[in-house]
Amino acid sequence: MSISRVAVVGAGIVGVALAREITSRFPDAEVTVFDKAERVAAHQSGHTSGVVDPALAAQPGSPEAKLAHRGVELLVPFVSERGIPYRECGQLLVAQNTDEADRLEEILARAEANSIPGVRLLDRKEMREIEPNARGVLALYAPHTAVTDFTALTEALASDVSAAGGTFRLSTEVTGFDVMSNEVRLRMRAAAPEQSEPPVGTEGSDGDSASGADRDIDSGSDGEIDDQVHEAPRTYRGDNTTGPVIDFRDELRSRFGSQDWFNQVEDTIGNISDRFTNPASGRERPAPHERDRPAAREHERPDRAEGTEVFDLVIVCAGLQADRLAVASGFDDDPRIVPFTSDYYAVDAPAEVVRGIIGAVPDPSSPFSERSVVRGIRGGLVLGPNTIVSLGRERYDKHGFDLGDMGSTVGFKGFWKFAAQTAKTAARGAKSAVSTSAFVEEIRKFVPAIDASAVRADSRGIRAQAIDAEGTLVDELRVTTRGRLTMVRSLPKSGATSALATAERIANQVFDGPADADD
Repeated sequence: MSISRVAVVGAGIVGVALAREITSRFPDAEVTVFDKAERVAAHQSGHTSGVVDPALAAQPGSPEAKLAHRGVELLVPFVSERGIPYRECGQLLVAQNTDEADRLEEILARAEANSIPGVRLLDRKEMREIEPNARGVLALYAPHTAVTDFTALTEALASDVSAAGGTFRLSTEVTGFDVMSNEVRLRMRAAAPEQSEPPVGTEGSDGDSASGADRDIDSGSDGEIDDQVHEAPRTYRGDNTTGPVIDFRDELRSRFGSQDWFNQVEDTIGNISDRFTNPASGRERPAPHERDRPAAREHERPDRAEGTEVFDLVIVCAGLQADRLAVASGFDDDPRIVPFTSDYYAVDAPAEVVRGIIGAVPDPSSPFSERSVVRGIRGGLVLGPNTIVSLGRERYDKHGFDLGDMGSTVGFKGFWKFAAQTAKTAARGAKSAVSTSAFVEEIRKFVPAIDASAVRADSRGIRAQAIDAEGTLVDELRVTTRGRLTMVRSLPKSGATSALATAERIANQVFDGPADADD
């Protein structure tokens, strides 16, 4: 395979790590990283609690377990060499009842099978020797679990890419691809201004990429187009439209139309939608007769004209937009991305309240019930995540929503199958999902010393959760390739921790073939 020009789409931690991996394998190649955000790690990578996740509960020998192990193996020397904050503080998972204690036994067996060092069970007395304010009937202790700054890590990786001659084209939105015989034509345009800056709390920096940004849009040469390629990009919203293809309200009404709460929510959203394009934007919506005019469509502004550029190889690590770019390029739509909002909270508490990481026992039947108290890399406590389905893939403001994104979610049968499978546990956790005080009370069950009155909102992240048509969460690395175009469709749960290993694995698969991908 002749490699001289390579594009990586997505400047999250995995995309940037992959660009770095490519520059190390092909020093003479021109590597370009595209992202519509204004900086690296602008989304999920930059909005976490900073925990270096050892994947304690991963199935023994699974790809997730292997990637987590290899990820830590690569991460530790890198952060040490680059001076990135990293603190090995240990982690407690605390059981509140016998059912949770039984699950700890299962997690211990998996952790031992995956060769995670030092993991053991602690009784009440031993638990309090490690964390005096932890409360429960039994705990599992992982002494080598650590915290770091994943934003700083991504920026350091980006610096390496730039030092190797790579280029970052930030504020550039990739809209589609044409796969040709020996190259890929990438379609792009200047990104629209961000509607709302993702809030960055005490546990991450919000600096620009160390490399800066090259935002020119160049035209590339044409070539022979693969006959499977769609000339016009396709998304779940349709072509050149701003709303969803399906009327998701009919779907919701059929399920919840008899419920008072649904009617109230529908009325509220309807009133807001009639008055504003988006409640956070501050711009009034065009009158009905104006909405079909080209000038009324933001994506048709002259300064956002589409351009093209040709590469020998394109690898897409687009996170929240992974499925849409895949469909726009002629791939199937499985798995789909469903966004979930993860809210984090902060407390300025003395070090003796929580020394490391204290968390609840994961419940396999409630995949988003995991929550912890983390002594962050800068000293304060981080509580979270408090996770709920998001009303927009990139809506970080508290009351923001995107009708197209909502339509994509509720019009997806796999989402409803997932909701049905987790309905009982979701109902139990519904109050804490929408109420900060209820969420804090859940945290106080295993750390009662937390002062609820001192808890404040911190950062918000949006998780790109892949779900298949049967409603099953796809928490593994899934990569599809056609010709010179490779799509990363989903990532393992420990995505940030595993980033360097994931980049290594993707590069193995792209350049060496699937047979060598798991070596």
